[in-house]
Amino acid sequence: MIDLDTLGNPPNWLAADTIERSRAALEGGLARETWKYSSLTKTLRMLIGAPGVSRAPLADVPEGVSVTRLSALATPPALTLDIERYPLAGITASLAAEGWLIDVKGSPDRPLVLDCETGINAPTILRVHRGCRVDIREPGARGGVRASVRVLQADAGSTVCWAQAELADDAEQWWLLKAQLKDNASLELHQHAAGARFRRLDTHVTLQGTGSNCLATGAGIVGPGEHLDRQQVVEHAGRNTFSRTKLHNLAGGRSRCSFNGRIHIHPGASGADADLSNKNLALDIEAEINTKPELEIYTDDVRCAHGATVGQIDPNALFYLQSRGLPEHRARRILCIGFLTECIRGPLADKVLNAFLARLDGAAPSAAAELPGGSAQS
Repeated sequence: MIDLDTLGNPPNWLAADTIERSRAALEGGLARETWKYSSLTKTLRMLIGAPGVSRAPLADVPEGVSVTRLSALATPPALTLDIERYPLAGITASLAAEGWLIDVKGSPDRPLVLDCETGINAPTILRVHRGCRVDIREPGARGGVRASVRVLQADAGSTVCWAQAELADDAEQWWLLKAQLKDNASLELHQHAAGARFRRLDTHVTLQGTGSNCLATGAGIVGPGEHLDRQQVVEHAGRNTFSRTKLHNLAGGRSRCSFNGRIHIHPGASGADADLSNKNLALDIEAEINTKPELEIYTDDVRCAHGATVGQIDPNALFYLQSRGLPEHRARRILCIGFLTECIRGPLADKVLNAFLARLDGAAPSAAAELPGGSAQS
């Protein structure tokens, strides 16, 4: 493992023992398990060699929103990173050396567009106050080495729509989104991603308050030689909480596409209602798809369901379209589009769909490859 002593001391708004805790977590069993399909050592080297970015992630600041450096605050809000599960979060925050607080005290009349530059971006806390509504977008068009940590703190009765699209194929990227929702707070989350040289995306939602809820959708497409690894945790800690997760991935060529989805129902979280679904479609016999749904339940009076599938294009559906006069390559393309668009939602949907269509057209030779046996997962 890389020597972390070269990082020096963490900034004053981070806990003094952040580096030591990160070092211990990097060597722990949890890190080895959650990084099974991505190289943690290579990712750490990638981050340590990248430049820090201290610029604010929000250039256009509407009325009712303020942006402040964490280093300028006498008592900065806690940057709750869960170092044991996300050791790279503490390292990234130390490398960035600066952090930002975006305070949403009203309901902005336009979306907050967050920029993630090439390099180690400064961690950002987005605090949405009681009863406020906000639309947050991350277009994510840049390539190169990029890393970012976002922490969402949604107060009681607030409503957040957060749309992310990571589409650059020349990227080496890791980011973490942590969301904490209080009583009756709502989060609508749309996370779409394409494969890249390396792309690892972590999402952790904690439904802390009574009646808090999260609806998450996402689609992914991975081409030959590309890597996409998504990890998602949804914790139900409050009573009568609700979550739905639906994610579809499409993999072609010699690619690697991985997903791990975990639902954790805490003691006392009665009335929790959770559902997670991950479906994956392989377009090539050499595509590697890894999926693992998890349920961890510590209370009664809950409703939980989860499922994951890996398969190929349904030969019956393909035959039906061909019998109506469509060439095989067009029939396959239509079935792939239908599979992906089930999960392409949110403010960035048009951009994502156009990018995925361009990738499908480029992947036509592998998309037309025959796979032995099996059935569709739709």
